[in-house]
Amino acid sequence: MKNNAMDKQNGNLSKLALLRQNKGIKPKEVDIEKAIDGFVSSIDTKTMLEEISRNSSLVNLIMDRSSSMYGTADDISEEINEFTIRQSGKIYKTAISLTLFNDEVYPELKNVDVREFQPIEPWKCYGGTNIYDAIFSAITSTKTLKVFHKLHLITTDGENGTSRHSLEEVRNLIIRSKTAGEHIFLLYNSSSDCDTVSAKEYAMKLGIEPDNAVNFNRNGDGIKIIFQTIEEVLDGLRTTGVVPKDWAKAITAHAANPSLKADEVKYLGK
Repeated sequence: MKNNAMDKQNGNLSKLALLRQNKGIKPKEVDIEKAIDGFVSSIDTKTMLEEISRNSSLVNLIMDRSSSMYGTADDISEEINEFTIRQSGKIYKTAISLTLFNDEVYPELKNVDVREFQPIEPWKCYGGTNIYDAIFSAITSTKTLKVFHKLHLITTDGENGTSRHSLEEVRNLIIRSKTAGEHIFLLYNSSSDCDTVSAKEYAMKLGIEPDNAVNFNRNGDGIKIIFQTIEEVLDGLRTTGVVPKDWAKAITAHAANPSLKADEVKYLGK
């Protein structure tokens, strides 16, 4: 409701509201209070449109729904719903994709604008972990989407089962994606009995940068902290153009102390 209130000026739609509706704005200097995610700016319309385009993003979620992830679906679906609500209030375009996997691959959302997102329901967790098939399908399906920032987030608690795609195929795809400037993260559940390697070791096996991998704990506020961290990474990319070096500090703090609440963890930029 805050955005709607801000968009009203003397009972009329503001220039920002008109821009959101894709209506024309005369190319002159305009003052836009907190138009760009809290930053006070005075910029012309052409510059603002360029800024919006430059900060368009995709968040591509690749989520494990195997039997060992039992109990996470409620938290994950709730946080996805909350995440899209928060992102839809921003001036930037954000798209979301969601691929679930166990023995099969389930493409639930494909490059959906968060403003058109419909809330999702929890899913059942069962079966194995065909993660190679999931990664290959999920990343390939985003290639035609034109956005400036692409974030692929793989969340799992186990290694590959009986995928049809090979490790070599997945590594080559990940390397090509990194070369194209895309960001790929591995979130590995540190509390599972299935753990055989660390997140960083697993990441190197997949071709992901070790610094883009972290062990997490799914208990308590673990899932909530992951999605708040995703937003911090997006903010970092939009303001500096790079992933903050300490992007995983909140996840790591919670993994070390799972009793920590989300509001007790110091997030990036705070």
